Parts: sequence; structure tokens; C-alpha cells
Amino acid sequence: MAVQSRPRQVVPPALRLVDAFVIPLPSLTAKSAWRERLANAAPLTLSILLASTVFWMPFQRTTASVFAVAMLLFCVYWTLRSYAVAVVCLLGTRRIARWRQIDWRARYTGWASTHAAAPAWDWPRHLVVIPNYKEDEAELKRTLASLAAQPNAHQIIVVLAMEEREPGAEGKATRVLLAFHGQFADLFATYHPAGITGEAPGKGSNEAWGVRTSYRRIIEGRNEDIGRYTVTSCDADSVFSPHHFTVLNYLFLTGVDRYRTFWQPTVFNTNNIWDIPAPLRILDGLSGIFRMATLMLPGNVRFPTSCYTLAWRMLHEVDYWDEEVIPEDWHVYMKCSFALGDRVRVEPMFVLLGNDCVNTDSMVKTMRARYLQAVRHAWGASDIPYAWRATWNGGPLSFPRRFLLAFTLTKTHVLWAGQWFLVTLGVMVPGVLSSRLGASMPDWWMARSFQVPGVNIKLDALADPARWLEAGALAEPLVRVNLPGLLLALCFFPLAVMVVTEYHMRGPRPDYVSRSGLVRSFLVWLLMAPVTFFWACLPALHAQARLASGSGLVYRVAEKGNREAVAHHEVAAGAVPDVGLVTAVRHEDTTLDDVRSFGN
Repeated sequence: MAVQSRPRQVVPPALRLVDAFVIPLPSLTAKSAWRERLANAAPLTLSILLASTVFWMPFQRTTASVFAVAMLLFCVYWTLRSYAVAVVCLLGTRRIARWRQIDWRARYTGWASTHAAAPAWDWPRHLVVIPNYKEDEAELKRTLASLAAQPNAHQIIVVLAMEEREPGAEGKATRVLLAFHGQFADLFATYHPAGITGEAPGKGSNEAWGVRTSYRRIIEGRNEDIGRYTVTSCDADSVFSPHHFTVLNYLFLTGVDRYRTFWQPTVFNTNNIWDIPAPLRILDGLSGIFRMATLMLPGNVRFPTSCYTLAWRMLHEVDYWDEEVIPEDWHVYMKCSFALGDRVRVEPMFVLLGNDCVNTDSMVKTMRARYLQAVRHAWGASDIPYAWRATWNGGPLSFPRRFLLAFTLTKTHVLWAGQWFLVTLGVMVPGVLSSRLGASMPDWWMARSFQVPGVNIKLDALADPARWLEAGALAEPLVRVNLPGLLLALCFFPLAVMVVTEYHMRGPRPDYVSRSGLVRSFLVWLLMAPVTFFWACLPALHAQARLASGSGLVYRVAEKGNREAVAHHEVAAGAVPDVGLVTAVRHEDTTLDDVRSFGN
């Protein structure tokens, strides 16, 4: 264990570790400021265009027909994908349970018996970098405790990537390191200096400094073989399953292309999901479901998210994370792909990894903090110009793969901002515009040929009190819909499967959550439309608007924490130091400067 001395003189070029061979990397910015500004406006333009089609396309006969067909195709896609995700919920949870039962070392022994050149089980080393800023000390200890509980902890090196600008960072790091002395192959802290020209404060710049410093300490200082190392990027609130690194050890050793692979665990925000306001559980619960679906659905383009692992050799080849970029996870994958070619891929790890949900000391503050976190996540749209620039400029990655990455990134962020309008208003609004304002939707669209369960409120009867006592005068238990409406109605069944799966993944209900509170947590799903608008759709539009305006983003560290025991996780009894029953809260950082968007 060691506390890395702080670098007093900042010389960033000295830490930029590039090999003798030079790999061409995609440009982060356009050749001129006006091109960059124009490219940064593209995500918002596409999102607004998609969202607004519901309101303007029905008014002209040709565009109304185009909209009707396009909306029908979208509903077919939405229904098929919903049922596919429901199937994934059932298969994914079974696969996670099955992986938990496997003896991975014994499996490797059997595999190695048929591979003469197979390295020893203990050959790999796993560098885990934990970037943090103003994190609660108990929360950091919880993360390290989950690492110390790994059966192969002696193969793990932990780097606490501290920020030099945090008051008391050195003292906090020293206490954490002393608490886990001797439990890993190595354990030390690095201190990322503030104010380096061109850097964006955030996870990526912190990690880049920490791992470059680790390179000098481990690879150069000890003459270690970089080829035996993986690098795991995680958050300060990550809680690893006890078998996480035995699985990673197996996958790294047996991988057919270990130096071109990202390994992605199944990340769920389950650490404190019982403690957050019930409406926000919709978002944090579904986020884990959709991450798992992305790993499993055939034909999906996978990106690493939040916590992921890659070979240190590959990370070194591309000169680490780009310090100018806030959304580091998707960006570093695209950087590796564009620079190194078609072999770069993401391989699923069906191992649960728990993260915290945003949580503060009041419901209102939590709602606001969750919104700001969503804006930061949606800042990934800033990578869209980068991806398309790399697509057209060529490189070792094949054009179909380049195009697919750029298209998938664009589709993800445009649908993030615009699909709410299609799913929630895309069937109802065109019909109202046609019946009330003379829009020109086709006859087949206006025909309500199907009945589905629901509450059909008769607005005309509400104005006639004499009819209020007649049976069925005010409401009926069936709603008549058109074909797109029927397809969307069919999505309620897979949604129910997702809700049940999400509840199962949370783990046991804590004693402080009453049964009535549990019932309310299910009833809140009736508010799914407004919740997803205010904490998913609107933040995406907000981020894209800031990107288009050139005003950049203020990076804020989300407030997180548990109501009671932050040490509650799946470890063997007695294997983890006692971190106590505390309330761990990260304080929102309001002192960071505005981060410029690319080209400003």
C-alpha cells in the first residue's frame, strides 16, 4: 500500500504515454468553429423534428399518409422490442443466477487441460480505478470492501483516483488505504491536478491521470508485462458481486481476442433503490432492465456503460480516455473502435453490479438532483458529431461498422428526446387534430376498429347531468382504438413483466418499507408518462439545447446515499471490514466551471 505523492508541477505531456508506433485517432473537433457549431446543433434539430411530427404532419394529406405509415411501423417496432425485452427479463435473470453458481476456477482448469499454452489461473492482474470527488468515506470503503471480498483479491490492484482540488482528499485517501492495507496486490492513491488546459472536469480526465500515473508506477517502475493486466473503470458507489473478478479472470484468460474486448457486467441501480422517491424508481429500475436487454438482444450494438473492463494494452494503445470529453464510457469504446478496427467488441458479463440511485435529504432536492444527473447522461449527444466525423474520415474500422456506430449513437439520443411524443401522443393527437381541426389523417387511421381494456370517459355526457345515473353513460370499461393504438396496448403485458423483474432484482424489501409503501411503489407506475417526460425526455432536450447553444455543461457530482446501512451487500460473513451504519451522501459540486462544448 502507498499514498502516491501529489505532483506539484503539472506537466501533462510527460504523462501522455504513447508507444513508438503512432495510431491515428479521430479528431475531437471539426476543422472550423462554424462547422463544429453546426454539427453540435444537429442532435437537437433531429430530436425536435421527430417530436414535432405528431403536431404538423397530420395537416397535409401527403405528409399525413407518410406519418400514418411511419407511425404504424414504429408501433410494430415498439411492440416487437417490448416483447423481446420481456423475454430477455426471464432469460437474463436465469443466466445471472446460473453464472452465480459456476465454479469459474474449476471451469478454467478443465479448459486449460485442452490448451497447452494456457497461462496459470493467477497470471492476470486486474487494475481497478475508482475516480471520486467529495465522495463519502464510508461509501468508498463499501466499494473497497466488495473488492476485498473477491476470492482472487490478491490479483487486484486498486487505484483511488482522487481530485487534488478536493479539500482533505489526501487525509481521506490515507484513512481508506490504511483500512484495507494488505488486502490487495497493491493499493494506492493518485491526485488529479485542477486547471489543466483543455480538460473537462469529470470521470474521464480523472481516470486518465490515475491510470497514466499507475503505468509509471507498475509497468515502468516494476517492469511488469502490460499484457497481463485488465483495467476496470467503476464508480465510487459500485458494489461488486463476490464472484465478479473470478468471472473476469476466466473471460480474460479464455477470450479469443482479449486485447480487443470490453467486458460489461449487468449494472442495476439497486444499492439504495428502496430509499428514493417512488416515481424515480421507474427510471432507475428500467435503466437496469434495458442495460441487460442491450447485452442480450441479438443484433444490438453494445456499448460499455458506467462500469466496464478492458485490457490495459488496448487502453494504452489509444492513449487512454480523452480528457476533454465528459461521457467517457461510450466515447472510449468508439475511440478504440475507430482507431483499432473491427476486432473491438463488447462481451457481456452476466454478473450483477450494484450502483446507487440519486438520493438527498429531501424529496424535492432528490427530484432536482436526478434531473441534473439525467442531463449529464444525455450529454452523450456531444459524441454524435465526433462519431460521424470519424465515419466519413475513414480509418482501420470498416465503413459499415463505422456507420453502424454513428447511426446507433444518433438513434439512441434522438429517440431519447423524441420517442416520448410518439409513444404517448402519436396515436391520440393526430386523431384529435383530424376530428376537431380538420387535419387529413387517412380513413384507416381514423377507424376505431379494435376494443381494448381501459377507461373510456364520455366527455359529452359530463355536460348533461340528466345522464349521469344511466349505466355506462359516463364511462365504459373498453376503449376503441385504431391499429397503432392496439399495438401499443399490447405492450402492457411486457411492461408488467419488466415491472415484476425489476422488483425481483431489488432484493428483499427492507423493514422500514411498509406494505402500504410497497403497494404505492407499484401504483406509481400509473404515472409513467409524466415521470418519463420530466426525468428522461426533458433532460435530453435540455442537454441537446445546451450543446446547440454552445453554452456547455456544468459537471455536477450527483448526491447519492443510503437511508441506513451502506455496508449492506453480498459478501461472506466476516470477510469485510465493518464500515458501520451510516448515511452516506455525496454533496453536489456547485463550484466547477462551465465545461465548454466541443469547438467553443
